[in-house]
Amino acid sequence: MIYITRKEHFSSSHILENKLLSSKRNVQLFGKCNNFHGHNYYIEVTLCGTAEKDSGYVMDLKKLKLIIEKEILDKVDHKFLNDIDIFKGIIPTTENMGVKFWEILEPKVKKKNVKLYSIKLYETDKNFVEYRG
Repeated sequence: MIYITRKEHFSSSHILENKLLSSKRNVQLFGKCNNFHGHNYYIEVTLCGTAEKDSGYVMDLKKLKLIIEKEILDKVDHKFLNDIDIFKGIIPTTENMGVKFWEILEPKVKKKNVKLYSIKLYETDKNFVEYRG
């Protein structure tokens, strides 16, 4: 099995709040993240598979870049995450974002020789989530 990864960057803002809870409980759960704020995120999309005979690629990384741009970056870069369709009814935590990004990308990259292995989403230099479906 061969693993390939594409790393991309986007900036977004959000508020972490559960609308079913009181303001006091939201502050207890989310602290300062219960206020409007933003992050400079990095996403790493890792595929695993076998190299195609003709190209020697698991997937051309230029193609993976275009898929990530179209399916993720164009929807979230410089956006308020709480207002975009993919996060309707979902608290846009880094954990939930990783799961949603997996759901979006998995069918777009899956082929006979390749599948999505993991999504890593860095919220800060020190905090990241990894999701493997």
